[in-house]
Parts: sequence; C-alpha cells; structure tokens
Amino acid sequence: MKGIVVNQNVEYGMFKKYYNGYYQFVMDNGDTLVFQKISMTAIRKFDLKTDKFRGKSFVITYSEYQENKDEDFIVYKIEKLELA
Repeated sequence: MKGIVVNQNVEYGMFKKYYNGYYQFVMDNGDTLVFQKISMTAIRKFDLKTDKFRGKSFVITYSEYQENKDEDFIVYKIEKLELA
C-alpha cells in the first residue's frame, strides 16, 4: 500500500457491515471506523463479505496511512483480526 504509516493501533470493535469495498466496525469507545483496506491474512481468516461475522467482536490491529502528503486524508487498513 502506498503512503506513509502515521499510526498503528490495536483496539476492540464489533463488525457492523461490509459495503462497496469498505469494512465498518463500531469501536469500544462508540466511534465507527470505516476501513478501506484489509490484509490478505485477515481476509483469508475471516470472510467479512458475508453476514457470518456481523455483530461479532474482534481485536483489530490496524494502520493509518497518510496518502499523497495530504495530512487530512487518512486511509485505514486492517492488518490483523482475532475474535475477541
């Protein structure tokens, strides 16, 4: 993935839905995060394009990427998922 990694986080979140290439999770703090990218390791382990994992809690390791030197545009990528 292109861009500069500006942060890497590990948080708990509940999988809400997959739509149009985006993965939506509600985090423990109540915020909703939309992930634009997912690692091949995570997608092989959990097929989030089905409803099988909707409403399930995960430990999410994700990276924040800054693209094109635009400080306001951050892309979130799931690096690793584990059921909580």
